[in-house]
Amino acid sequence: MTAELSAPRPLLRYQQVLSHWCDAIRHGQLPVGARLPSVRELARQHGVSLTTARRVVEELQAGGWIDTRPRQGLFVAEPRLPARSAPADQPATVSIATLALRLFASLRDPAIAPFGSPFIDPAWLDIAGVNDHLCRAARRFSPERGLADLPPGHDALRQQIVRRSLHHGFRLARDELLITCGAMEALNLALKAVARPGAVVAVESPAFYGLLHAIETNGMQALEIRTDPDTGMDLDDLAAALGRHPIAACMLMPSLQNPLGSIMPAPARQRLLQLAVQHDFAVIEDDAYRELLHPGSPPPLKHSDPDGRVLYCGTFAKAFSPGPRIGWLAAGRYTERALLHKLMNTLSTPIPNQMAVASYLRDTRPERRLARLRDKLASNLARLSDTVRQHFPEGTRLTAPPGGFFLWVALPEHYDTLALYPHALSAGVSFVPGALFSPSGRFGHCLRLNAGFALDDAVLARLAGVGWTMGNG
Repeated sequence: MTAELSAPRPLLRYQQVLSHWCDAIRHGQLPVGARLPSVRELARQHGVSLTTARRVVEELQAGGWIDTRPRQGLFVAEPRLPARSAPADQPATVSIATLALRLFASLRDPAIAPFGSPFIDPAWLDIAGVNDHLCRAARRFSPERGLADLPPGHDALRQQIVRRSLHHGFRLARDELLITCGAMEALNLALKAVARPGAVVAVESPAFYGLLHAIETNGMQALEIRTDPDTGMDLDDLAAALGRHPIAACMLMPSLQNPLGSIMPAPARQRLLQLAVQHDFAVIEDDAYRELLHPGSPPPLKHSDPDGRVLYCGTFAKAFSPGPRIGWLAAGRYTERALLHKLMNTLSTPIPNQMAVASYLRDTRPERRLARLRDKLASNLARLSDTVRQHFPEGTRLTAPPGGFFLWVALPEHYDTLALYPHALSAGVSFVPGALFSPSGRFGHCLRLNAGFALDDAVLARLAGVGWTMGNG
């Protein structure tokens, strides 16, 4: 009887010691890089055997809590990134529009902390400066401009976009630039120019839901290509898919991918372009966050476009002002097709808005403001990451984006973030459930958070409360 009662004691003690160290790391008492006691010190500190201490260390390593450095010891590890998705066997019909509308409704409620928003806080952008140029442009507009600035668009703005691209270390050809009503119209025109309804379009997995919505709207199919949280689209997976499916286009975000924040390395960009030439498909590049990249980041795919098959989509809304809704498409060999679709779609992008953005870019030097914005976003991402690590359920993983303002969070796989969403709203917090980033409903245990607004203690406490409820509800 005594032996039976005492047998479980080592296991119980092992669990207590393991929980002690996991809690210390989770709650920030031991930051990343902090050194832990050796196995012998740990055994002495907790009054356990060396066997029990070794088991605790092995479990901490297996769970990704600590790393072992040869001849140095045990250290708190960087949180593990969410794993890459499994490859998709077949293209999928996209159906996310209804869900997207439901989620966007919450953004109109000022009482809800906008962790689910796709936007940076307007107070952090140069709204006033752009508005000043909008007022001036409205006074200068004349009927003659209405004809002169029909598509492809206001020539002075196209010149300023070329100048801005040179500032970032690459070149766009003015003759292939088409001014659009925001980046979403650019993406839709690009799709219409290269593929027909029913065509297969390769996308990242997870993918920005705006890209998926464009595929849905145009009656095409999405083929998910697994995507690494650090390096972007898996080109081995893409190459294998090219052997199985007639892919008309590959649609992706190589820089600050939404939602992962990954940046595709330069060699991978070259390989992607080689695959495009070899298999004769178009590449639609969404570079919406170019202005938020730190100096020295790889240039866009368009920079090395060998034969005009990259359709490059850009916008100033993310870093300057969303008000004018100005985007652009550099369509390469597909310029004429894109232009025809533009004329049939919206005819013209509002001309005073084009004039305003052109004069704003000509007259301002935004580099200091943009540098401060990048620093502010980086600080916010760090605070947001710390809150998630400390208060979300055990086993939660998150990305470590090198820029931008999105954080991708993977809860343990039995969680359903779409089901949890109404509970978060009732607590005054929004997020984007992971299911919205996949045409096949993957990533149901994941969510995306926005760090692009003021994260005061009260707002972070609300998010911490939602995380605690997830783990204890």
